[in-house]
Amino acid sequence: MPHTESLQDAVSDFCQSQHFLLLDTQLKQNAEGLLAHWAQAVGGDPTTLKVKEALLGVAHLDLPLDQRQRFPELLTAFVEYLPSTGRFPSSASWATVIDGCEEGYLAAFRNDGSVRGTTIRKPVAPVGRNEPCPCGSGKKFKKCCGKG
Repeated sequence: MPHTESLQDAVSDFCQSQHFLLLDTQLKQNAEGLLAHWAQAVGGDPTTLKVKEALLGVAHLDLPLDQRQRFPELLTAFVEYLPSTGRFPSSASWATVIDGCEEGYLAAFRNDGSVRGTTIRKPVAPVGRNEPCPCGSGKKFKKCCGKG
């Protein structure tokens, strides 16, 4: 059986378990959907990087801000439940990853509930002064964008 199906099954099992019943009522709202989304994003081979990326993916869902902000707490409870199923021996390391990401996860939220993106910089090879300008003007770099 692939890990994603097992992880999805574990989400359903968790949401019907005693562990889940003991959680705060507000934390339980949309819990199964949030965890299922996370489990699907983790995929069939849960690595620590995928665990982190899937956590950050939940921040962008169209749900109330308080539910998205409290997701690490819900996810931690789920990951602490997993060893009792015996299906995910590496899940103990996931709790450490989640704990390490939580501060950055919460800092990504703006006051209006939107989420800050990640700045991606395209690496650019250095341009010589007498080479054509990379902006496409046809001028030499020193006469165009290299002025200054």
